Amino acid sequence: SASSSSIKSVDPLEDSQSKWVGLRSITWQDPTGRERHWETSCRKTKKGEADAVAICCLITRPSTREDPELLLVSQYRPPVAVEGGKSTTGLVIEMPAGLIDAGEEGDEGTRRAALRELREETGYGNPDNAGSEDVQVVELSPLMYNDPGMSTSTMKLACVRIALKEDDTPDPVAEPDEGEFIEKRLVKLSGLYDELARLIKDEKYAVDARLSHFAWGIKLAGMVG
Repeated sequence: SASSSSIKSVDPLEDSQSKWVGLRSITWQDPTGRERHWETSCRKTKKGEADAVAICCLITRPSTREDPELLLVSQYRPPVAVEGGKSTTGLVIEMPAGLIDAGEEGDEGTRRAALRELREETGYGNPDNAGSEDVQVVELSPLMYNDPGMSTSTMKLACVRIALKEDDTPDPVAEPDEGEFIEKRLVKLSGLYDELARLIKDEKYAVDARLSHFAWGIKLAGMVG
């Protein structure tokens, strides 16, 4: 399982040696006319407007239409394992996500990419499951910037709704790419904040910042609503 992964070494990397991420120096001029420099990372695999798509996937069953579950994944992230030390296992809870491939440009392409990644990482959204689930991409976000102070990396968020036709619909089989060791989990949307807090405290998981912000938003909405 992914939990048995470990770090063997951390070494400097030249841009000419990297396949996925590059390092760039930006020269820019501030409002006073002074010339400044900014260091940034960039994706070398960019195919269109966005580098990647993340999927906010809500799943309902006949008996739980008003209390949906959020589909999440966990996987080992080496940078987190390096930075987190003993405070984390290196396993990160996230929304399903992945890079947009060639031929998946534009909004329609991004929707296809979202369903492809959902199928690969979780098994949901497979056309073979059409008899047991109804899958819809209900909304697609504008372009968003992952870490604007450090990277040019961009993404879009696809909101997907899956209505299972039976309460006991079998768990679908994922189709991960080679080298991917991903585990999926379903968390009640109403209890997301508390479950993430438990995973951090009791099981030493790390949580992707975007998912954490999403959980905080739900919690704050309940406080001020």
